[in-house]
Amino acid sequence: MVVYLDQVLAVNAAVDWLLLRTAADLTGGGGRPWRLWAGAGFGALAAAAVYLPGMDWLGRLPGAGLSYMGLCWICFGRRGRAWKSWIWFFCVCCAFGGLALAMTSLLRTPAFSRNGRVYYQVTGLQLVGLAAGLWLGCHLCLDRFARHRGRELTVLSLELRGRRAVCTALRDNGNTLREPVTGEAVIVARWQVAARLLPELELRREQFADPPALMEELRRRAPELRLFLVPFQTVGNAGGLLLALRMDRVRNNGRPAAARLVAFSPTEVSDGGAWEALCQPL
Repeated sequence: MVVYLDQVLAVNAAVDWLLLRTAADLTGGGGRPWRLWAGAGFGALAAAAVYLPGMDWLGRLPGAGLSYMGLCWICFGRRGRAWKSWIWFFCVCCAFGGLALAMTSLLRTPAFSRNGRVYYQVTGLQLVGLAAGLWLGCHLCLDRFARHRGRELTVLSLELRGRRAVCTALRDNGNTLREPVTGEAVIVARWQVAARLLPELELRREQFADPPALMEELRRRAPELRLFLVPFQTVGNAGGLLLALRMDRVRNNGRPAAARLVAFSPTEVSDGGAWEALCQPL
């Protein structure tokens, strides 16, 4: 059997990029182009290295596992909710493998056995087309797949009194909410985020519908909290007030964020739960 390493590199790089792109779009993370290409390049090199003398161990389970972890670490990182992207990429790879087997069965693709393994005579173009079809199928069929992805979504880590709440946020160009006195940008999160940060207060949704009353109650029960009332106005709404808390620390994709004021909404801030907060673009 003759193997051309340049073809192995090209096909695996293209397939890996499409599968990584699919996983990144499904989770809204890891969308930076250089990380996708770097991950695809690493995967292609690992696939080609299997055919080099003394490197066949990369094709076995331990070596394949190390290659998978290295590829995911390069593309998605290891902080915040990166593990979700790792799992989604594994699921996407399994789906791709299943589709490849189905394709060989439908097309009656010739196969041969060597060293206990079965090899199907498929072309690189078929594999790339299958990966592209998988991405397109997800793009067309899965809800919210193409609405917000990549750099439009970010991971916020909110820290308050020793507790931390991690949530996905949408970088919303229409979010111009600011604290009226200082002009500080305000992050808008759904009320459940506040409940996770302050579980001992047993906060309920209906309390956030009356921000002044809730503010007075919190001042009595937790006077150390830095509380604010932030006025807001939306399209088709006369406006109102939101209760806001100043966080001890806010991190945006692992990096310290300037905005530390978070207002909590009694209603959902997304179109179906894809994100829990709205922040202003960087």
